[in-house]
Amino acid sequence: MNAIDIMKLNNEKRKQLNSENEQYYEDMIVYIRTNAMKSEQQTEEVLLELLEHLLAAQEQGRTAKDIFGEDLKAYCEEVIQEIPGEKASKNVLFLFYLLIDLAAVLMIFLGILSYALYHFFGIGTRSLTFPIGTGISVVLIDGVLLAIWIYLIFRWMKGSTFKTKKPNKFIEFLQIWLMSMIFIGLTMLVFLFMPEFGTVLSIPLSIIIGLGIILFIVKTILNKRYRITK
Repeated sequence: MNAIDIMKLNNEKRKQLNSENEQYYEDMIVYIRTNAMKSEQQTEEVLLELLEHLLAAQEQGRTAKDIFGEDLKAYCEEVIQEIPGEKASKNVLFLFYLLIDLAAVLMIFLGILSYALYHFFGIGTRSLTFPIGTGISVVLIDGVLLAIWIYLIFRWMKGSTFKTKKPNKFIEFLQIWLMSMIFIGLTMLVFLFMPEFGTVLSIPLSIIIGLGIILFIVKTILNKRYRITK
């Protein structure tokens, strides 16, 4: 089984946990999975093995702390140290996938918005004009910002585990919302204030939208073939 199949099996088996063990195990899942540089396949195999041990212990009336120890966070750190790193090719593929996804969303969104503003309100032009150097720089910087945002989200998720008092759901929502707004704001600032350089291109909005759709199809095919996110 590959990592995605193991995740599905894990989700099914996890339903057999009682409420106490489920809370402990879900914290362990989040803490271990948010180490993005570790092998996804090995990570999921380890998590499934831990779940099977926990289910067997639960039948004997024991809890996660009875078999993994009182300090579950320290135990997870030991587990993480034993998991090998992810292959560089998979990390590159994932980054490439994110860049294509980001470019597709930007092209479709900006294309449709500009098309609507021009045809319905007479604002702007029927073409998107931009210097090549500026366009490439914006995409690359936004890609780096996206990677940083994902890293921070993972760090936040990891930090939210193994707390005796769970934070208010509304507070958690505000924290995620704030981080997301900062990310969106920074990408907009990059787009608005990036100096213009390079050969100027003028591309009709319909082609921009079409290219965005093509990139969206490409990233969907990549995801289906290599099962990057599902």
